[in-house]
Amino acid sequence: METHLNVKWKQWYLLVLLLILGVVGCKDDKDEDNSTIYDPSVPVEITSFTPEAAAGGAQFLVYGSNFGTDLSKIKVTVNDKEAVLINSNGSCLYCFVPKKAGVGPVKVTVGLNESAQEAVAEKEFEYVPSLVVKTLTGHIDIDGNSTIKDGSFEDAQFQAPYWLEIDDEDNIYLLEDQQGLRKLNMKDRTVTTIWRTGSGVNHPRSMAFNADHSKLYFFNDQDNSDEGVAVAVAERSNDPSKEDFASWVTVARMKSCCGGDVHPETSDLFFNRWNGGEYYKWDFDRKDKDQIFRLDNGFNSGLMFAPSGKFAYIVSMGHHCIYRANFDYATGRLMQPYILCGSKGKKGYVDGPGSKAMFDEPQQGCFDDDDNFYVCDQSNNLIRKVEPSGQVTTFAGRQYEWGWADGDLRKEARFDRPHGIAYNKHTGEFYIADKNNKRIRIITKE
Repeated sequence: METHLNVKWKQWYLLVLLLILGVVGCKDDKDEDNSTIYDPSVPVEITSFTPEAAAGGAQFLVYGSNFGTDLSKIKVTVNDKEAVLINSNGSCLYCFVPKKAGVGPVKVTVGLNESAQEAVAEKEFEYVPSLVVKTLTGHIDIDGNSTIKDGSFEDAQFQAPYWLEIDDEDNIYLLEDQQGLRKLNMKDRTVTTIWRTGSGVNHPRSMAFNADHSKLYFFNDQDNSDEGVAVAVAERSNDPSKEDFASWVTVARMKSCCGGDVHPETSDLFFNRWNGGEYYKWDFDRKDKDQIFRLDNGFNSGLMFAPSGKFAYIVSMGHHCIYRANFDYATGRLMQPYILCGSKGKKGYVDGPGSKAMFDEPQQGCFDDDDNFYVCDQSNNLIRKVEPSGQVTTFAGRQYEWGWADGDLRKEARFDRPHGIAYNKHTGEFYIADKNNKRIRIITKE
């Protein structure tokens, strides 16, 4: 990780750069050379400001006249919240939008005491809440240790948070890597352990709900025997005194299953085998699997359906790319996949379209309401966004600056090998299983 001094140097460099850009912006947008000395006998005027809508911390330019250049005598407010003023050339003020400003008037006050004047812009500024990363639950002790501990969000601890799913009541279900299944009750803000690994399900790699959230499937990676548990399923309890999904039964047996999903409309079950690269559809009548295609051999991969059910993405973790497989409703099968983005076998960090983009061990992903895909780019310590066209951008975190830090998505937030992610369609929030930080993070509005 970069040293504290290096990060601080970058922050100062960015501030200086923004200052230069702000001054240039003022000069470029206003060519006339107004007097730079505040004249109390002349009215202070605001002619315009830009942008008219933005999030907290955004660059903000206010144009007008008779501002002067003495920053100690100038005050800019947005909806009565003071903005950070950086520079003035007399006719242009360069500042930053204050946090949580809301919708309201833009005001400039110039002068002190009885000579002070106030100008109000004709238009109101519209504040756009920005997304930030926060810690939902989890902590480590002073020695950097954590364990599996149930309790309130404030007291709970995690050992290796790995894979996330959300039920129809907005509760979060979490797989701890090789440890077990846990539940985050969002209403009560408590964490409970439902079961620990063992009895044949020792390494569940991923999980998925069926269409009505009455069943939760687990995809278990084991190499001991073709008769070992590959897919297991747990059901909701009809007894309110018992925990949901507390006991599982075997669905399918084979070696090396690591990924799978359930079609969101038909509840068809699909899963894979990493040691061989086969993908299967489960036949519930015959209680047997049918191979539908082969893909990458020798690496784990995750399978995730879009909410529409029209297609699924296959995240090839070891080959550092993402495939798309369309769903054929006539046959009830996934069609042969093709690479949507990333370059097979080449790892790195590049934002861009299709094969020009690069990942480094992508893991779980999830879809928003517009079929945008958000994936944990584990070894880059980032959350990446994949548009339906295959365009890849960085959504949260900063490459090479791993660690634990909450705050603005790109400027401040840090992750340490994020592995799991889930999207809450009711709130528009994202949850992150931040594995090495041993915490559950949330991406939400400030």
